[in-house]
Amino acid sequence: MLKDIVKRAAEELRLREEAMDEVMGRARRARVTSKQAIQLIHGGDLPGAAGRLDEAAKLLSEMDGIIDNHPEFLRFDQVTAAQEEHAEAMIIRELITSGDYPDPDGVGVPINSYIMGLADVPGELRRQALDALRVGEMERAETLLLRMEEIYLSLVSMEEATLLKGLRRKLDIARGVIERTRSEVTAEAGRRRLDESVRRLTEKLDR
Repeated sequence: MLKDIVKRAAEELRLREEAMDEVMGRARRARVTSKQAIQLIHGGDLPGAAGRLDEAAKLLSEMDGIIDNHPEFLRFDQVTAAQEEHAEAMIIRELITSGDYPDPDGVGVPINSYIMGLADVPGELRRQALDALRVGEMERAETLLLRMEEIYLSLVSMEEATLLKGLRRKLDIARGVIERTRSEVTAEAGRRRLDESVRRLTEKLDR
C-alpha cells in the first residue's frame, strides 16, 4: 500500500516538474519576444512588432493552458514577468498607434499584470519623448510627457496599490523618469524661446 502511494506521488511530482519546465520555457520566450516587440516599436517597425506580439500572445496562451491544471505556477516570478512585459508592449503599441489604452481583456493577461506592465510604460515613453526632442518635435514630446504623468497619477492614486507587490517601487522609478523628462522638455522649450528671441533681434538689427 505504502509503495503504491509513494509511486503515485513520484509520478505526480514528475508530471508537475515537466509542466513547470514547459511553463518556464514559454514564459522566458514570451518575455524576450515582448521585449523585442518594444524595440521594434521604438524603431518604427510596427508590422514587425505586431508579429512578435502575436508570437508572445500564443506562448502566453499555451502557458495558461498548463497553468489551468497547476494554478500555483501563477505565483512564479517568471510567469508574472512575462505577463507584465507583454502588457507593457501591448499598451505602448496601442498608445503609439491610436493614442489610447488597450482593454485589459484584449491584452490577455490578468488585471494585476496589466497594471504592473502599465507602471513600466512611462520609462518607454521617455525614450519616445527624447527621440521627439532630438528631431525637433516639441509638441509630440510634450504630449508624451503628459501621457507619462497621466499614467503615474492614475496609478499612484490607487488605494489598492499596496496590494500589488513591487508597484510602489515601479512608481518611484516612474516619478524619477518623469521628473528628468520634464526637466529636459522644459530646457528645450527655453532654448527654443531664446533662439527665437535672438532671431527676432537679429532681424531688427539687419533692417
